[in-house]
Amino acid sequence: MIRRRSLTPPSLQVPADLFANRRRSARRELSERVRLETGEHAVPGWTLNVSVGGLRAVVENSLDPGTELTVWIDGGAPRSGRIVWVQDEPDGSIVGVCFLDDGASTPSFRSA
Repeated sequence: MIRRRSLTPPSLQVPADLFANRRRSARRELSERVRLETGEHAVPGWTLNVSVGGLRAVVENSLDPGTELTVWIDGGAPRSGRIVWVQDEPDGSIVGVCFLDDGASTPSFRSA
């Protein structure tokens, strides 16, 4: 069974077809190793896509929405982030991470 958890209250959730209009920048497919570090542990995974404002990744261990962490993408500098949604799958989780910094002092991630 797939279970989705989000920081957005159910009464405020936006229909999926409106998400494209809410984004600040285009998403770019990216398949790179990623490490999400919390104060207690590091969770490895793979990116699915990335944008200026955040990323979507698949990880083996579930994380809770609201968890603040450091995001390390292979070949990039660390970024501050927060888990905004989690979709639990039978063999892991897909997470949505928003970046908490503006990325101005961070080199952009490699092109696909």
